[in-house]
Amino acid sequence: MRDPGRRSRLIAGGLLAAIVGLSAWLRWPGFTQGGFASHDVAGMLYEAMLLRDGALPYVDSIELKAPGTFWLAKWLAGSKGTDIARFQVWANLWALATLGVLARIAWRLWGPTAAVVAAGLYALHDAHLDSMDANYVTWAQLPLVAGVGAALCVPPGGDGARSRRRTLAWWVAAGVLTGLATLCKQPAGVGMVAVLGIAAWPHEGGVVSRRARVLAVLAGIVAAHLPIALRYAVAGELRTLWEGYAWNRWGARYISYGGEPWGMGAVREGVLATVHFVVLPLSLAVTAVWPPRDPVRWRQWWGLLLWSLGTLAAAWVGLRFYKGYFLAVSAPLCLWAAAPWGLLGRAARVGRVVRCVLLVPTLLLVLRQGAVLEHQRADRARPHDQGGRVIAKHVRRHSEPGDRIWVWGWHLWDVYPLTGLRSASRVYKSLGLLTPPNDDTWRRPATRLRFSDGPAAQLLLEELRANRPVWIVLGSTVPRGEFEALTQLLREDYVRDRRVRLGRVQFWQRRDRADAERAKRREE
Repeated sequence: MRDPGRRSRLIAGGLLAAIVGLSAWLRWPGFTQGGFASHDVAGMLYEAMLLRDGALPYVDSIELKAPGTFWLAKWLAGSKGTDIARFQVWANLWALATLGVLARIAWRLWGPTAAVVAAGLYALHDAHLDSMDANYVTWAQLPLVAGVGAALCVPPGGDGARSRRRTLAWWVAAGVLTGLATLCKQPAGVGMVAVLGIAAWPHEGGVVSRRARVLAVLAGIVAAHLPIALRYAVAGELRTLWEGYAWNRWGARYISYGGEPWGMGAVREGVLATVHFVVLPLSLAVTAVWPPRDPVRWRQWWGLLLWSLGTLAAAWVGLRFYKGYFLAVSAPLCLWAAAPWGLLGRAARVGRVVRCVLLVPTLLLVLRQGAVLEHQRADRARPHDQGGRVIAKHVRRHSEPGDRIWVWGWHLWDVYPLTGLRSASRVYKSLGLLTPPNDDTWRRPATRLRFSDGPAAQLLLEELRANRPVWIVLGSTVPRGEFEALTQLLREDYVRDRRVRLGRVQFWQRRDRADAERAKRREE
């Protein structure tokens, strides 16, 4: 006797394999382009360089990003932690794994059809929202989706100690995974809140109490943070980790210095950005927001609600509404759209005619998203770091292993990993330190940079004078003229190098090294 369920599972499996294959094809530039699509990724590789040298982020650098990606770069970006091409390959494999995990969650919750719907919708968005890049959002997404998904999929417990241990293990795993997501990107901490909220929801017929579930999640979160915390504790820098990762004053300034002033204008921008980036799953998820008739589904509804609201709030923080922030929002929305009580589900609360009418715009939105993906694919296929590579080639040619350099300009951070040379100052990044945090938004360019005098500028000058970098490279948009003390330092100890012309980028070589090079050329 044939099993009709087996046939549907095979069809769904084939469709899911096709979706993953198509997503891999769309991401091909991310596998092959091998450069810096975002200069933020250079920060990860720089911190990986510190770790390779036995130094520590936050201690030997001023950093506002979460530390998990620094260790990922150390492990995945080659033996020196600077191989951007290898790191990008791993990032895109990581993103494909996220797609697979999301499909698995939908399958376990609602069956093979839901898995195909959720995966198909997610594959129409993720390669665009993460830019096929190794940025923080990509690394946080896999453990975030897996962690909240584990909490949604906890199996019903039976009688006995073994079943209790199995259920608790699921909750611990959910805590570990969402803790790891937070270690990759602080705003992903909303996943921990969502999992705790799901654990606190009354579980029908559960053998594990609410208190035990919550404590298991908390234990998992602590376990995720323990290895890095011990690393800093051994170095006597546990407080520095706390101040850099959990409560970072530079990060707080970044959040408070938003792209939009708070008010109805900011709310309007947030709504427009949300609709612009995730309108397709959002339109399909609207009817699923109402609680399902089946009480068994209420916990799933509650978990999706917490997950959606948390990621949406995180995407709005800072009022910049960058597209990458909405990658986290897309996952729960795609699950909403695949839910049985949603517009595409068998238990939809609207009639067939109304459903067909509502689904007509969906076809247009699918075509729109296909065009968006094609544009992203073409953009990702072209190099975005040619200027940094030209600078790095010149600096590396006239440097020696172990030399220190310093660059000023967001688009120049690539130079550190491309040369393998560390910064002469802990102030290796400038945004929010030497200049105000960036104020551009999802559709508005940033204003002209201006110099911000303060503790970071004073620290920079002290360390530049003490460490005397061989090269100082200034970007075309930095306000050097406003930083008079830096200008004085350059006049005293550096020579302007004009051998490379790259727009308005300025190369300053330490005077004694420039004199030695000239003397060597005369001898030759």
